[in-house]
Amino acid sequence: MKKLLILLFLVPMVSCSSDDDSDSENQCLVCSSFGANDITSDELAGFCVGANNSESGETVTLEMVTAYKALLYALGAECTIE
Repeated sequence: MKKLLILLFLVPMVSCSSDDDSDSENQCLVCSSFGANDITSDELAGFCVGANNSESGETVTLEMVTAYKALLYALGAECTIE
């Protein structure tokens, strides 16, 4: 549950960059259902590989997107990386 709260604070601070055309840069977390989670698709908008956290300067990696997908799946969500 603590990781879910971190996700809720991290996601609004990232934005996708359209500068790079590589396939890995265009992979975003997309959920079709959220189960009993309080997360919405708007909160996940922009959670893409290559996105930058404006507060920490950290770049979202494919490993991070994959980890959040697994976490949300464990909490009942149905997500893909597209």
